[in-house]
Amino acid sequence: MGRRRIGVADIKAVLIAWDAGERISTIERMLGYTRPTVRKYIGAATRLGVVRGERARSDLEWETLAREVQALLATHRAAGVATAEVAHWHDYLEQRVATTYLTVLYQRLRDDEGLRVSWATFYRYVETQWPERVHRTHPAPQPTVRLPDPPPGEEAQVDFFYVGRWTDPATGQGHRLSAFLMTLAHSRHQFLYPVLGEDERVWLEAHVAAFTFFGGAPRRLVPDNLIAGILKADRYDPRVNRAYSELTRYYGCLVDPARVRHPKDKPRVERGVAYARESFFRGRSFTSLRQMRAESLQWARDVAGQRLHGTTGERPWEAFKQREQAALIPLPSAPWELATWTSAVVQADCHLCVARAHYSVPYRSVGQRLEVRLGERIVSIYDGATLVTAHLRQLRGRATRLEHYPPGGQAFLRATPQVCQQRAQAVGPGTSHLVEALLAPRLLHLLREAQAILRLTERHDPAQVEAACVQALGAGDGRYRTVRGLVERGALATGDTASDISDASVVGDATTSPARGDARLGSSCRSGASLRGPEAFVPAGQQLRQEPGA
Repeated sequence: MGRRRIGVADIKAVLIAWDAGERISTIERMLGYTRPTVRKYIGAATRLGVVRGERARSDLEWETLAREVQALLATHRAAGVATAEVAHWHDYLEQRVATTYLTVLYQRLRDDEGLRVSWATFYRYVETQWPERVHRTHPAPQPTVRLPDPPPGEEAQVDFFYVGRWTDPATGQGHRLSAFLMTLAHSRHQFLYPVLGEDERVWLEAHVAAFTFFGGAPRRLVPDNLIAGILKADRYDPRVNRAYSELTRYYGCLVDPARVRHPKDKPRVERGVAYARESFFRGRSFTSLRQMRAESLQWARDVAGQRLHGTTGERPWEAFKQREQAALIPLPSAPWELATWTSAVVQADCHLCVARAHYSVPYRSVGQRLEVRLGERIVSIYDGATLVTAHLRQLRGRATRLEHYPPGGQAFLRATPQVCQQRAQAVGPGTSHLVEALLAPRLLHLLREAQAILRLTERHDPAQVEAACVQALGAGDGRYRTVRGLVERGALATGDTASDISDASVVGDATTSPARGDARLGSSCRSGASLRGPEAFVPAGQQLRQEPGA
């Protein structure tokens, strides 16, 4: 038992009783002090010149005398430099010692006010000054108005809490283990879901699993203000995360977040956190996250659900089955597809990058930041509330739609060498042969020339273009200008027959690339090819050589 502290009032009572003629043993019984203590204070008064029964003294005189006796008997040392520094904050501490943790007071004075003393010196000073309050470090209890439990199926309270470090036996890797806890406010039935993170995807996944476990959804959810669910915490107008809002609309729930730093707004789940941590996790080992989750479902039904709840006096599982399960909102035919929302800027190549994959967007959106919904199968891109486009989700690589490029880019990409050859084959064998010869060197300007020849079919009869290509091949000049000239001048209108065109095609060297024919022929010959046919290639003053039997 600790020694009793004697103050000025106690010393005054001892001296008054002694001056009135009371014996030391009587004072011992009256005031509860030991005889050596009584003798000590009487002896100090005697040394100060006080004579027993000498004269009557006023109450103020006795108090002054008691202070002098106390000062005479004081044995503690004068405050040192460190103690004096703490004493500078005496008034500040006196107002807060009983209502605030001493560690918090010490930290605030040290960090905010520059207090330069050790924790031991600080604690020793507080203990000396306020011994009756030094261990009362919790805030004084405030009056609480208890609200009635909501109706069945009306409300569920949600929370994440930290469990500790867990090492996966299969990989040897350590993880930060947390848990998702949802408590139905009426029955107190719980759903526990161990997780390895507290991000948005885990938050949404846990809600879907909870609604599946309960077989329905509550009408109102009371979560914390974590960023995975609430974008902006506000007492009057909180902003709900877009994916979380989509999930709750799908299941028909309303979101009513608790106020910031007000755990009493969701006390039913807060009280269950400590129970879940101690009852399910403490002292147990798990081989995998899958096993942990499977056992948590069994714990929620068979352990937490079968305990006699201290507040309701019921077993949560029985109250849930009897009254609350039927009152929940029925689940849709299929679970909600997990999706997350993000945003990205459309780059100059008409693509934006999300989740390590690139998706094309109409070229008019280049430079804009668009909202992206990443579903399990579909990636949807929005400009505000307007759907811009959608793609099948890619793990990596690019998902491109040709119509998202500008018209010039579309035309160029649609006229690749392979596409040009396919279109040329559709026109005819002569066009196909000419285009194939043009594209053999794989030069970009020759690709443009082949594209231009094929575009002639958009303005002229394809049969006329085919005949012009055959005639140009026969002349050894397959340039675009030559083919265009033949088509525009109506070479077929001169009355040439199909046999004439066939004979003309034999004269030229069809095995030579028409693109290179112009390097071998003179300019006069090249210009004449589009006007007179093979005869134009014979030098002046000579006649066309006829083969025997021609």
